[in-house]
Amino acid sequence: MNEAEKTIKRIQAQKGVEGVIVVNAEGIPIESNLDHQRTLHYTYNFQQLLARTQRVMKDLDPQNEASLLDIQTEKNNILISTGKEKYIYTRTIL
Repeated sequence: MNEAEKTIKRIQAQKGVEGVIVVNAEGIPIESNLDHQRTLHYTYNFQQLLARTQRVMKDLDPQNEASLLDIQTEKNNILISTGKEKYIYTRTIL
């Protein structure tokens, strides 16, 4: 088991985690524990949100880049982490 697989399993084991999606650099989901339709839906929307966020970050500071986007609502906490691959997961706040 490689380091990425260990990280995914650790995230999935956390209380309240509903899903983990790993996306390659081209935006194609390469691993997910959600059904296919939800995976594609979240992947598309998160890619759009991340792209807009990164454009705003570049406008504010061209030398800076977003590496973590944390979205909190009353019911959910969504984290999007960027790197060589993008790890996306949702967790219900209890």
